[in-house]
Amino acid sequence: MNEAETAGGVSVTGRPDNPDWIIRRKITPPPLGPTVTRRPRVEALLTRLIEQHRLVVVYASAGAGKTTAVLQAAERLERPLAWLDLDTTDVATGRLLVYLEAALARRIPAIRGVASGALAANLAHSEVAGLLAEAVEGSDVLVVLDDAERLADSPAALGVVSAFVNYLPASARLVLLSRVELAVTTSGWGPWVAAVGEEDLALTVQEAADALEMSGRTDIDPVEALIETGGWLTGVLFEAWRSTDHVIGLGGEADPLHGYLATQILDQLDPADQDFLVTTAVLQEVTPRAAEAVGLRGASSRLHALRGRRLPVSWDGDRMRCHPRFREFLLRRLERRGEEELRRLRMAYARLLLASGHDEEALEELFAADALDEAMAVVQPALERAIERTDFPTAERWLERLQPVRREHHVALAGAELMLAVVREGYAAGVRLADRLDAAGRRDELAKASGRAAGLMAWCYLHAGRPEDMREVIESGVPGPDVDAARYAMRMVDVEAPPDDVAPGLGALSGGPLDALVMRAHFDLGRLQEMDTRPASLWAQRAADSWMVSGLLATGRTAEAFELYHRLVDAVSEHSVWLQALVGPRLMAELGEEEAAWRLLRDGRERIAGTGSVLFEAYSRLIEAEFALRLDHDPAAATRALRPLVASSIGRSYSLIAEHLATVQGRIALAQDDVDAAIAHLRPAVQGMQRGGRLLHLPAAAVYLSEAAWRTGDEDAADTAADVALEAARGQGSTHILLNALAEFPDVLARRLDLEVTAESAWHELGRALSARVGGLGEVIGAAVHVAEFGRTAVILNGQEVKPRLAKSVELLAYLSNRGEREHATRPQLLDALFEGRRDESASSYLRQAILHLRKAVPDVLETETGPGVVRLASRVRVTTESKRVVSLLAQAQALRGADRLGLLLDALAIAGRGDYLPGIRSGWAEERRAQLAEILKDVRFQAAEAAYETGSFRHAEELLAAVLRADPAREAGWRLQMRLAHAVGDSDRVLAAYRSCERALRELGTKPSATTCALVEDLRR
Repeated sequence: MNEAETAGGVSVTGRPDNPDWIIRRKITPPPLGPTVTRRPRVEALLTRLIEQHRLVVVYASAGAGKTTAVLQAAERLERPLAWLDLDTTDVATGRLLVYLEAALARRIPAIRGVASGALAANLAHSEVAGLLAEAVEGSDVLVVLDDAERLADSPAALGVVSAFVNYLPASARLVLLSRVELAVTTSGWGPWVAAVGEEDLALTVQEAADALEMSGRTDIDPVEALIETGGWLTGVLFEAWRSTDHVIGLGGEADPLHGYLATQILDQLDPADQDFLVTTAVLQEVTPRAAEAVGLRGASSRLHALRGRRLPVSWDGDRMRCHPRFREFLLRRLERRGEEELRRLRMAYARLLLASGHDEEALEELFAADALDEAMAVVQPALERAIERTDFPTAERWLERLQPVRREHHVALAGAELMLAVVREGYAAGVRLADRLDAAGRRDELAKASGRAAGLMAWCYLHAGRPEDMREVIESGVPGPDVDAARYAMRMVDVEAPPDDVAPGLGALSGGPLDALVMRAHFDLGRLQEMDTRPASLWAQRAADSWMVSGLLATGRTAEAFELYHRLVDAVSEHSVWLQALVGPRLMAELGEEEAAWRLLRDGRERIAGTGSVLFEAYSRLIEAEFALRLDHDPAAATRALRPLVASSIGRSYSLIAEHLATVQGRIALAQDDVDAAIAHLRPAVQGMQRGGRLLHLPAAAVYLSEAAWRTGDEDAADTAADVALEAARGQGSTHILLNALAEFPDVLARRLDLEVTAESAWHELGRALSARVGGLGEVIGAAVHVAEFGRTAVILNGQEVKPRLAKSVELLAYLSNRGEREHATRPQLLDALFEGRRDESASSYLRQAILHLRKAVPDVLETETGPGVVRLASRVRVTTESKRVVSLLAQAQALRGADRLGLLLDALAIAGRGDYLPGIRSGWAEERRAQLAEILKDVRFQAAEAAYETGSFRHAEELLAAVLRADPAREAGWRLQMRLAHAVGDSDRVLAAYRSCERALRELGTKPSATTCALVEDLRR
């Protein structure tokens, strides 16, 4: 390794400026020196326990010989060894996972990237640990975590270790070495856990004699040494007396460990060697170059001389590393020289680290030396790097440490402070910082020096409702992708979007942090297809994750939005204001959880106020008005909700907000049948959205305008507005928002269908999609009780199957679930459905028993306060069924296109493909439901064939379509698709054959192909 890769003996992998370097010595087992005493008794004990138990914990005091004993046992075992030496910085769970992955990757190369990829995806760290453990599957690796006591006071770190333990496969083994007992949870592992304690490691007389002889200390009586040290290995050899019977230090030291080191180790050396060891204690590893950097001459010869001494150190070439407790003792000795000497040495070490490219380690030394001015001079790149990798606690600690030496003229830290402000949604703090710089005449200077800082200031001003300041910092900013991101966001404000030849490339991801601003602008501008690309920057991912939920929700991918929402909420302690105060209410409303939607919206107002974002406040008011209309059908309440926004400047100065406001006002006017007011609001809103390229609310606004125009008798304007809505949905890449608006005004769709001359127009497809939409998605997503119906009949409660004693109880739950979450069933209805209408005492008794056993198996699933003879599902327990899931997937697919649509439809077919619906149940209601599902599945399979055709998967489309036409040969649309597939592969004969097959199938029904089909065959054969 060259000098650029080392600093004070700290070896790292990768380039020196790589923030993700790994210190190799942490993942390298310490070498066993030639003078280490073999202890067959202990080796045999550990070898046996490790082979027989998945987890072995070794709890003993410092110097008891834990590390050596496990290393010697590992040599006996034919297992690959993955070693991780923990230190206090590993309480940061992200760092712990990265190093654990690095240790495993030395033995299992395929595991590299599992943890880092999962961390980049913002998974909970305990979940990442579980994934990392499961990736060990198939290996018999032995994992050793040494010095695990460093994690004892960190519940988060212990939680990560517990998750790793609990998911580790049976083939692997884990050993924990610690000076204290650890609160590691090992659920279900009881018989597979073994412990080794201090008494197991204590030396016998013979072992003590062998150790002393190997160390050349035959002058020491082994029996006396055992008495004085309690049989402690390192106490006998070099470290300390630490047993409960010996607590008085020697050599002027209060700590018995330090006392022993002082009298038996350090005092045995000549003064020059003592001075060298104490002076170099500031170094993690001592090399000639590092020692000379802290002012010691002749370091190479001194190290050579020390190598001949028996010291508690390890050697790697000319590098010396002190035993941790020995270094701790030396540092205490160094402190006695006074603060100035210690500061001088830390400063010298920091300079060496800086020269070697290790600026973060250098910063820590400068802070330890209280050299804040020097730290200020070098902190910027390290600080920004820490923030980019989302190590916010470290960045905040550094900034707080530097506060005493901050000056108004210091702009170097402003970029980092702005990054922290934005990612924490502290826009007011970012604005205050930018304004202070402006008052000092430094804002433009910063913008010209850093495009990133310019983009971040513009982002904060965007939220503050100050577009002129936003424009000023953009114009001052150094050109580049960061300023381009801010220019792109200005499209939310400007009336018209600049032509592409004036602003080429705006909206493209660059790989930098400001990609987060691009992602949020994508959403606000309705470029929803662009949101499927995840930013490369970790900071951008953290800042934009909540907007990803918005994108999924706006495209109708509600289940994915639900999963990501809860993953984000569970993963971090500080929840995004956008996520909980604005996205959460919309998600809950989509799921039918109206009370939760209103609660989140109202609770979020206070959090929004804390951000200083008038933009968030405007969004909140608009959502409130939409809820008042759609959930409560109360246009007067919607009008009241909008009053603060109507009176504010942002409602006029931001085109995005003004147009959204006008859209909601137009919708209110329609509800109040004030058509002139609706036109006055909606027409300029639609025109503004078209000019500015703002598509998010355009489908809804155009549908409302079409309805309003029709009511005024302007049919041409109504048709034109409807076409604008369809084109906007195409631009979004999803019809979800359009379908929501058409569901409010279905006559817009009906009128547009009347104009179509073919049955395969885009409007007909929307009609089919609208008829397939279902409410009650909340019954399917996040349900606690699930009924398996295809291929088997079972009840799953919170992921675990439960088995009511009576099969009729399961049928009862399936019946009630398919009726609807809040729909009740009377006793006569239940007897008709489940007992073919029998009213005898036997049937009634059987029904009572079925209800009783269902309550026992699934507590609280049935309402207890309904009237006599009435049964219904309890509102507080969400129940779903596989058939509901199929219908839900079909509904969600209607708003999507391409591979996303195909994926949902194939998921639905996979569920239904598990077997017959409710096998063995022949009740009338089940037969009826079975017939309904058969028709639904024909549609699912046909739509999947269409989606496969659209994505170019012609063979898959053929397979799906063949099944459709076998089941329903009169489906004319299926034969048209068959013709298109034949034409796509250049087979004109098959085109005609498909047409003739269509003719024969329809002839049997006494009809013939439609004009649409005839025109298609003529077009394809030209």
